[in-house]
Amino acid sequence: MTWLKAHWKALAVTLALLLAVVWYSRPVDIYTLAPGLKEPNTIDFTLRELGDGGAEYPLQSFSPEDPEWDAALEAVEALRFRRPPWNLLLQFIPEGAIHGRGVQDGDLHIMFSIGRPKEGSVQIQFFIDQWIYNNPLPFSFANRNLTLWTEDSKETGEALAETFRPWLEEE
Repeated sequence: MTWLKAHWKALAVTLALLLAVVWYSRPVDIYTLAPGLKEPNTIDFTLRELGDGGAEYPLQSFSPEDPEWDAALEAVEALRFRRPPWNLLLQFIPEGAIHGRGVQDGDLHIMFSIGRPKEGSVQIQFFIDQWIYNNPLPFSFANRNLTLWTEDSKETGEALAETFRPWLEEE
């Protein structure tokens, strides 16, 4: 009991940090990643199929007037991301080279941004099997891309690509 009395402050700080990590890494939607992003009126989406013979689709912008808007917005809003706790530190460290596995046939690169042009947006990318986003918070000194996790990362990216692919194909 005397040990507990002597170390209660350290235990309280440790518990507070643990709770903060659990809270930060909980599943969040696009609006939690970009606080202040409410009622977006544009989604820009591009898709590249990597590897030999992969296709590159042109950038497509969607707005509420487009017939695809509701389905596109629903697909983006349905995504749930987890932020790893080290993002809290990484956002203050300048970004270096990212090394991952080599590109294989069938891999995808997806990039989309959602927001309001003059009020701000958030950009999210899926590359091979990793998700990243550009931190829109004003206190990030490095303005770097931060890691995201999704459940079944590769399958989630492929499903998003399948949703948007028909709208990206040139007519």
